This record gives sequence, C-alpha cells and structure tokens, in this order.
Amino acid sequence: MKGSFTREDKFRVSKECANWSEIVSAFESFPMPQVQYDSESDLAGTAWIFRGHKTTKYSLEPTIERVSGQKPDSWAELEWQALKEFRSKARMHLAPSLLPPGDKTLDWLALMRHYGVPTRLLDFSSSPYIALYFALRGRLEEEESPAEVWAINAGALLDRAGSVSIYADREEIEWEAKKTGKQVTFTKVSLCPSDAASGLDILKGDDAYWDRVITAALAPSQIRIRCFNESGFVLLASPPVENPRLSSQQGVFLFNAAKALNFEDSLFKMMNGHADNWCRLFRIPPKMVRDFEERLFQLNIHDLSLFPDIDGLAGLIRQKARLHWFPKESHQ
Repeated sequence: MKGSFTREDKFRVSKECANWSEIVSAFESFPMPQVQYDSESDLAGTAWIFRGHKTTKYSLEPTIERVSGQKPDSWAELEWQALKEFRSKARMHLAPSLLPPGDKTLDWLALMRHYGVPTRLLDFSSSPYIALYFALRGRLEEEESPAEVWAINAGALLDRAGSVSIYADREEIEWEAKKTGKQVTFTKVSLCPSDAASGLDILKGDDAYWDRVITAALAPSQIRIRCFNESGFVLLASPPVENPRLSSQQGVFLFNAAKALNFEDSLFKMMNGHADNWCRLFRIPPKMVRDFEERLFQLNIHDLSLFPDIDGLAGLIRQKARLHWFPKESHQ
C-alpha cells in the first residue's frame, strides 16, 4: 500500500462556491443513492455522504482524537476507558429500553456520541444541505476562514474497505494455519442471483457480511490491527436503532480502526491510489454565510428540524431572533 495523501492532494478537488446557485449546482452534480449488482453479481452501491466544517482550520477529526492529544494510538485507550465507564453506569440514568445489548459496541458508541461523550465516530449526513447547515451553524461572525463541506464517495470507501478486510481475513487464516499446522483454504463467498438466491437473500447476506466486518473492526485481533495500520482502515456504519436526532439529520458514521493512525491519515492512506475523485471539498466564503443560512431556513433546515427536542426549539428561537426578529442593521 502507498503512503497517505498530502494536503495538496486533498485540496486539488476543492471548489469555492461564491453564491447560492453555485452551491446548488455543485450539490446537484452528485448522483442519487442507488443499490445495484456489480459485474460479479455482488451488491454494489452508489452514494455520497457529507460533513460540514465551520472553518478550513478543522480536519476530519473525531472528538476522541481532539481529547486524547497528539499521540496517534492514545485515542483507542481513551475510548475503551470511556466505553467501560459509560456501560457500567448508564443503566442508573437511562430506561432499560434505551440501552443496547452489552455486546453491541457500535450501538453503545452511538449512544455515547448522542450524549456528547468523545468517541471515534465521525458524523456525516446523506444530505449535502444538512452538512452545509452544520458548516454554518454557530459560526462566529468574525471568522475570516471559509466554511467547508466535505463529500466522500461511500460506495468507493466501502469497496476499498472490503478489500482491506479480505486482506486481513487472509492474514488471520494464514496465521492460524501456521499456528495449528493445518492446511486452510480461503474462499470468498459471493451471493449471486444466478445461484437461485432472491434479492432479499442477497440483501440479508450483504448486511450480515458488513455486520461481521464492523464487529471485527471495532474489536480487532492483533493480526487485523497490523493490517489496518499498514493499509489504513475507515468504515461506514449506522446503528440498527436510530435516535430522533440521527434520523432527522439523515446521519451515518465513519470510524477509524487503524489504531496507530489518526482518522484523516487512515482514510487517505486506505483510499490512496483510487482512480476516481472519491473526495471533494466545497468552500463557502465568509460574506455568503448569512445568505446561505437564510436560504436553508426557507428549505426548513434549521435547529428544530434537525434537533427535534427542547434543545432544537431553543436553537430555533435563537436563530429567528438573529435572522428575522432583530437582524443587525448591516443585514437589512
């Protein structure tokens, strides 16, 4: 595997959107999400996911990395401690119906993320307009840096992640063969329509496959950790039971399983060499931030629509006061 991308590589796919028409044109250039069969009759997908940043100063960095500091592998230790503490005490503060099963690490991390606990999960949305709103929400008026919307080709990411996972599977099987002295063969199972499997069977099989990949990535063996560190490994995941906020925001998560790398280095290392422009970056100049926020409000994208609770209501009132009820004279 090649080394990770430089920042210059990343920013070759950036575009500044100087007005609303340009941002709409940019967002409409993305294909609608699709599920289809590839040339080997395996399920393949076409979808993009999006994330907003208030400033170009921010990298793709989950909260656990910001809290743990500069040492790349310290985030994994910190997340384990936080997960253990949260699991042990959450049942005293939440109804049993809200608690995931004890072995569902992704569900626990998603619940922790919902309550603001630092985790490796990085929020994305399937809607570029929602990502744009989060790029503008709470932004300081004096901020001189452009806001940003990241776009990542989820289908390309899963394709590369699948290849790395298969490589790790092979390494585990070969290690087991050396350990036991038994001859072990590796076979990639493909559910294919011509094998008399229904579309539903294939969908279920594909879901089960990615569930296994995610489970192995969240608690990897030493062999898998070595493979992930060598290749980089970032996965897309969505908990099977969503909360209202995640649903309203059309949210999904990306997470890093390469414990010796930070998120951004792991992602770009895994995707290095991909032929397509799998990652794009859109920038909004500071002078257009208010105009874009007002246009999103007209599209019913605001705090209450994305946070359907009392916090969202309070945010909506603050936004109305700022934009509509008592706007600054310079904006009238």
